[in-house]
Amino acid sequence: MKKKNLILLLILFLVSSQIVSPQSKTGDLPVFDFSKDYPQKKLRLQDMADIEYVPLETTDDILLGGSSVLSAVTDKYILVHEVRLGDIFVFDRKTGKLYSHFNHKGQGGMEYSWIKNGTILDEQKEEIYVCSQFIQVYSLKGEYKRTLKINGFENDMKILNFNDESILIYDDVVIEPGRENRTKKDPYRLVSKKDGSLISVLGLYFPKRYSNKISQQLEGNMWRPLQIYYSHNVHYGSDIVIMDISSDTLYHLSPDKGLIPYLTRTPSIHATEPRKIWIPVLTTDKFMLLGTFVLDFNSSGGKIPVFMYDFKTAEVNKVSILDTEFDTRAWSSGRWEPGGDPAIAKNMCAEFIDVSSMLSAYNGKRLAGNGMKIAKNLVEDDNPVVRIIKFK
Repeated sequence: MKKKNLILLLILFLVSSQIVSPQSKTGDLPVFDFSKDYPQKKLRLQDMADIEYVPLETTDDILLGGSSVLSAVTDKYILVHEVRLGDIFVFDRKTGKLYSHFNHKGQGGMEYSWIKNGTILDEQKEEIYVCSQFIQVYSLKGEYKRTLKINGFENDMKILNFNDESILIYDDVVIEPGRENRTKKDPYRLVSKKDGSLISVLGLYFPKRYSNKISQQLEGNMWRPLQIYYSHNVHYGSDIVIMDISSDTLYHLSPDKGLIPYLTRTPSIHATEPRKIWIPVLTTDKFMLLGTFVLDFNSSGGKIPVFMYDFKTAEVNKVSILDTEFDTRAWSSGRWEPGGDPAIAKNMCAEFIDVSSMLSAYNGKRLAGNGMKIAKNLVEDDNPVVRIIKFK
């Protein structure tokens, strides 16, 4: 009997140890204070980073639409997908030449209806994960390999590559009237790339969860989602930055080190209504850029102030970053922010630059890196160029 009680006690301990309150590890963390008037710092992007441009091949069959998303940049490849049309393009990282193009939009078991939750490029396994109703896995050439039976239409998800064996899934708050009780208190989980089975639930438990969207009631018991778009979980090389709307703590999730708290905030997310939100803009080994705004669904929006947190000194500054290639306005209005959050190596970010902007900067002799060399061969109808920013 004593042996059975001991086993039961051990099981209860192991289960309880999987749940870590998002406020329980924050004792000596640096604090970001929403109410503080931080000093202003003006920076130039081109002083902070080296610039590289990759022109994407353009032909009658290789035309990127307005809903094209830059998904990943690896040592060998650039992955782009078109959300609604379902096209997937893989380009050579160095030359920009097309490596493969496929579209498996359809209703069959090996197809996807549209690319609702993005794409993932696993360069080592040479696989592409298309996240739609389920996660369909293809080779880089588009050959069907398997399906991970994870229902991406059940609720809004954020799906990110994590390591060789798993992907990270974030389950958003359920706002559909009558189904709100299906919202998970522990929304982060790692699932197998092999078969979609659960590997573990991340140790982040939120007794009270908030959302960046609400249900707007219409006539006849109808409703529609009203959403304010922003990023809250983004890549940092092989790590993931988790800045959850329901948490007072920012975390890094690392394949090597696990879940690490990095920064906490004051006042608490629970303290104000409408809520003051922070969002990750960019992370490097030296600093993090984060933005703040008030989550007010009645607001008309506006510029989001950006702050820089220095990892070495713990200093916080409000920053304005001038992009001397494409932003010709005065310091007071000039500001650079990443145009997307594709998966890329640490200390880098990447974004699309449209050809008209490239040609304007070329005519003004403002392009850095290999930009002038690339731009001189562009014409107006070409695909956008990928700008890779490598922070020093």
